[in-house]
Amino acid sequence: MKRQRTHITHVYLVGVEDPDDYYHKPEGVLFIDNLGNHTLYSADSRYNFLRNAINKFPYQDLEEGVEFRDHNVRITDLTDSFRQEFDLVIDEMLLILRKVFEGSPRQLFFLEKHLNPDNHNQPFVP
Repeated sequence: MKRQRTHITHVYLVGVEDPDDYYHKPEGVLFIDNLGNHTLYSADSRYNFLRNAINKFPYQDLEEGVEFRDHNVRITDLTDSFRQEFDLVIDEMLLILRKVFEGSPRQLFFLEKHLNPDNHNQPFVP
């Protein structure tokens, strides 16, 4: 019997607007699969903050932006930009993450460590 492949249903860019600021800066990339699991890639120092915000609010509310601990957290759906190039299965997660990183390496510098094949401290390993 052939095993069903787990598919990625959404790829989100997680942006955070600090108090008294007017700009959402990218601080994470969130993958959601068809089983309802999520995988978050971010800087270590912001991981717990982002994870707590993501777990507290429904994705629809996060897409509109929510106030969390004096910050505005918003997720932007990037999924459609990867449909042509990828099958959107979890085995491609790091390839998609690399593509996101290459789109804006200066802003998404925190992703570089997750793309290093020698880093065994990944939040998810397919």
